[in-house]
Amino acid sequence: MASSLLEQLSADLEVLSEHLRAGLDEFGTLCCYLEGGRGGRTYLLHAPYEEALTVLQALNGLSFQGRILLALDPSPLSPTLEGLSLSGPTRAPLAHLLEKTRPDRLLLAFPGEGLGQSFPGAKETPRGWQPLEAEEEPLVLRVEAPTGLTYQEVRAYGPWESPPLPLGLPISPGPYWGSVGLALGIPTYGVGLVNLRASLEALLSLW
Repeated sequence: MASSLLEQLSADLEVLSEHLRAGLDEFGTLCCYLEGGRGGRTYLLHAPYEEALTVLQALNGLSFQGRILLALDPSPLSPTLEGLSLSGPTRAPLAHLLEKTRPDRLLLAFPGEGLGQSFPGAKETPRGWQPLEAEEEPLVLRVEAPTGLTYQEVRAYGPWESPPLPLGLPISPGPYWGSVGLALGIPTYGVGLVNLRASLEALLSLW
């Protein structure tokens, strides 16, 4: 599975490299830079690899200042452990990318619409998602990246909250992995994949 995904990522990298500065990191995250107008900041837009077409369509022709680093994360959206189907991206690939690139802003693409600016904290257990204070221990995964790199993921994620923004966007629960950015002092917001372009336009015009 990992080798076939790596082949697919490598093929996509070859296509993107014809138009943009692009690369693959140690976790198999496919990254590419989009340059905007002069000035502005560096925004890291993190999205599941499976949503690449949706995100690229939203970015096509988008007007902004600064640069966008698009990170398409192939970490398994449904890894399995002893027959359990687990949901959502893992922490390690994003943490590694943030340590390496140190963007000015972090935007996390997530299912839903509008802006995600907080998450109360939760953990994933054999019986599903539960509050952090629940007695049951979180699941511990051994994850293999497409590159063959393996790492451990404890499915417990702390609460986070970013300051509200003066935008007319719908407010949704933020993605659970947002605390990764705030732990490094990087302003972090979730941005819904539904009507993604309109949300990006609003955010980037504000900043």
